[in-house]
Amino acid sequence: KASHSAGGPTRIAGAKIGLAQFCLSAPKTDMDNSVVIHDYHQMDKLMDEERKYILGMIKTIRQTGCNVLLIQKSILRDAVSDLSLSYLAKAGIMVVRDVERTEIEFIAKTLGCKPAATVDSFTAEKLGHADLVEEVSTSEGKIVKITGVPDSRTVSVLIRGSNKLVLDEADRSLHDAFCVVRSLVKRQFL
Repeated sequence: KASHSAGGPTRIAGAKIGLAQFCLSAPKTDMDNSVVIHDYHQMDKLMDEERKYILGMIKTIRQTGCNVLLIQKSILRDAVSDLSLSYLAKAGIMVVRDVERTEIEFIAKTLGCKPAATVDSFTAEKLGHADLVEEVSTSEGKIVKITGVPDSRTVSVLIRGSNKLVLDEADRSLHDAFCVVRSLVKRQFL
């Protein structure tokens, strides 16, 4: 799902796509600790340090030329904070967040990009390319559509129907058609 709550773009032409497996938020401690703040000066200093940290991460991402960022879903905490979404929107970077871990390998292979586990390993060489990335409205909600990926042999089929029974039948019919095509490719004499 594209995140444009901070006013970020919903359509990018000539996309350079990055795949992040790290959190775009302030670091958290490994153990349960508490920070005691006694006055507003300390609170301002803490907030300022958090802004500088996140801004440094966004600048690193921006320097690679990335203009579409896919962020893996985090099981421990939010993978992206509101502050980082705001900075990414100001930088003109489209954000697609909550990408499932099971989909990372497929997305990386399809888009020709490599996942980055840390912001330091996020480089221009790991970016994938596409002619257009846009958020499209459907009757069920919004989806992110990526088109014009060079050397891609992947096609997504969006099946829609009036109820679950129709969807299941369409899914079975599509599966049967794929099996016929696969058989024709394997044994050309059929």
